[in-house]
Amino acid sequence: MYDPLAMSARTLVLLAALVLPFLAQAQARVAGSFELADGDILVEAKDGKGRVPAAGGEVYEGDTITTFAKAEAHLQMADGASLIVRENSKVTISAYVAEGGDQDRSLIDLARGALRSITGWIGQYNRSNYAIRTPLVTIGVRGTDHEPTHLEPGDPRGEPGSYDKVNEGRTFMQGAEGTIEVPAGRAAFRPRARAVRARLLADTPRFFRPGRFEQRFEARAREARQKIRERREQRREFLRDRPAFKERRAVERRQAAKDRRRERARP
Repeated sequence: MYDPLAMSARTLVLLAALVLPFLAQAQARVAGSFELADGDILVEAKDGKGRVPAAGGEVYEGDTITTFAKAEAHLQMADGASLIVRENSKVTISAYVAEGGDQDRSLIDLARGALRSITGWIGQYNRSNYAIRTPLVTIGVRGTDHEPTHLEPGDPRGEPGSYDKVNEGRTFMQGAEGTIEVPAGRAAFRPRARAVRARLLADTPRFFRPGRFEQRFEARAREARQKIRERREQRREFLRDRPAFKERRAVERRQAAKDRRRERARP
């Protein structure tokens, strides 16, 4: 006999996501799409509505992605970036603007677990507008393939704290105590203890290892990177032809003009 009390908490969460009506997120900006969704994964929108993702499904600005044990999600982002959300992780796409201009930005909050990020045109052309935040540090890039990780106390993967392993390019890890540069082939670590600076590690922790679909991910990421410039120009052309985009740009220009007049009028 079916006994709902016997269900695991994880199953209840996923079931709730399935039975909740899926509401179109007309006001949410599309940040990318799921290229792979393997295992138990929950996506929660800003309003708290949950859904279970499938390959090809969109991910929106403001979405929080939670993966459970043995689950993995691959995302193709709007600027050509590629992301892996590894098992037992929680990630929020806090901001994602990929319009091909100077205002493009990517801000991802990693509450726990592990990511792999191969940057797109934001990491290439708008590096100062790219960041991955953990509860301890902010990680920026120099055009990069890197693996930010944040482990909480009790996580069997390793010592609690924030890590970043750089496969290609460079990153920097910034906290209240200062900033450290992380070159290719190295990993950095910032422990949870107060007033402790991040440091480069002599050896890469063992938990940094490829997942089951790593080769597939790398192949797709290579294809995407070869078309970064072309995709950026296509995005610009597409948006230039949209009336809503033109109106928004006109509003921004009018506001900027008002700000300049206000600044000049100050004594």
